[in-house]
Amino acid sequence: MALPLLHLFLYRRSIARESIEKDIPRWIRFINPSLSSLSSDQALVWLLNTETLKEFRNLFYYRIGQPASIIDRVLLAVAKSSREPRNTISIRVPSIGYGFVIKHGYNVIIHAERIGVNCLVFQDVTIGYKTPGGGLPVLGDHVHVSVGAKILGPVTIGDYSIIGANSVVTKDLPPHSTAMGVPVRSISKAGSTA
Repeated sequence: MALPLLHLFLYRRSIARESIEKDIPRWIRFINPSLSSLSSDQALVWLLNTETLKEFRNLFYYRIGQPASIIDRVLLAVAKSSREPRNTISIRVPSIGYGFVIKHGYNVIIHAERIGVNCLVFQDVTIGYKTPGGGLPVLGDHVHVSVGAKILGPVTIGDYSIIGANSVVTKDLPPHSTAMGVPVRSISKAGSTA
């Protein structure tokens, strides 16, 4: 599988290269651990070329486009046309820590103030405004957001927290929380390896 030279060129010159290099092994661990012996470049080629992993492309394009010159933005548009991202994912976050993984990225909206390192988000998740023009969520490090969860408004999710499937979060959660329900309630405090 050949990686288009344009993708490699954009990756090599990106100021987010270090984050991408830390994203790659985490994605491999979640998607296909048998490929963990691949070099970073080989794993990147596999991730970008695997048709069922368009959500990785979304993250890759987000990273190499933050910030980018006008020339880089034009080249990014060309790159996207040869390896399309998943069109059901919207990412608008000033800062996403390394190791961010989107599993089964259908219907995922990520509009946050900040997302920490090694966070995991599943399908049908919304992270964003509770009211038009209201504040945005902040996710700490190692946060796990399960299928269908909604995190809305200016809330802070503490490090190592787990949000249960189909939960609605509209209030802050302390670190090491496991929370679920509508509205969300904390059911335990325990560590996570999200």
